[in-house]
Amino acid sequence: MNDRELASLRRCAERIRARVDRVLDDLGSAQAEVVRVLAPARRPLRRADVAQVQPTLVKVLDQHRGFVQGVGLALDDGHLDDASRWLEWWRSEDDEPARFVRHQLDPAHNHFYDYVGQDWFALPRRTGRPAVTGPFVDFAGTNEHTITLAVPVFHDDEFVDVLGADVAVEGVERLLIESLRSRSPDAVLLNEHDRVVASTSARWWSGTLLRRDAGVHWSQDIDLGGDLRWRLVAAHR
Repeated sequence: MNDRELASLRRCAERIRARVDRVLDDLGSAQAEVVRVLAPARRPLRRADVAQVQPTLVKVLDQHRGFVQGVGLALDDGHLDDASRWLEWWRSEDDEPARFVRHQLDPAHNHFYDYVGQDWFALPRRTGRPAVTGPFVDFAGTNEHTITLAVPVFHDDEFVDVLGADVAVEGVERLLIESLRSRSPDAVLLNEHDRVVASTSARWWSGTLLRRDAGVHWSQDIDLGGDLRWRLVAAHR
């Protein structure tokens, strides 16, 4: 891989990192607003209290239209008086008004969504750090390959909830292609588990484990850094 192509790959990695960081920064600002809105409410909270954060969630959606498709607050067990769990999740695509997304939260139901066991919820709650998880198929929402960006929400009473934003893999792939603006070499964006997040070639599908095929020359990995544990690599056939 020549120096020009490697420099292009680095610029692409920087652009993707910057785009994701902007979402994480705005989620960080939103979590502070969520805490402010919910602070006056009596504990334990009720779903009617949590509904007050809708404008804050929709604001993040509006700030990142075309990239972020859904934003929501996920409450941990025992944080509500009138429900064992709750997802205050709002979604919007293109220029459509935001709509509430109802998830199946009944453990006895076949389609129960056990979100507290999902990485996007468990990691920021446990580590106290932002997390970028996926790709995974969002069976509880869109049935699309999805990335979820999430930050912990620290309440004054020491409860910790999670604020998340869903990004369709298609949006990451579009950003990857636009950033490179080149037909070759093929570029593959990987998560920390060597699974393909997005690529510029139909040869490497989102969610699949990358196998470095014989006969393909791979460039050095470009680490995107920060809370984004992704790497960008190019393949020459």
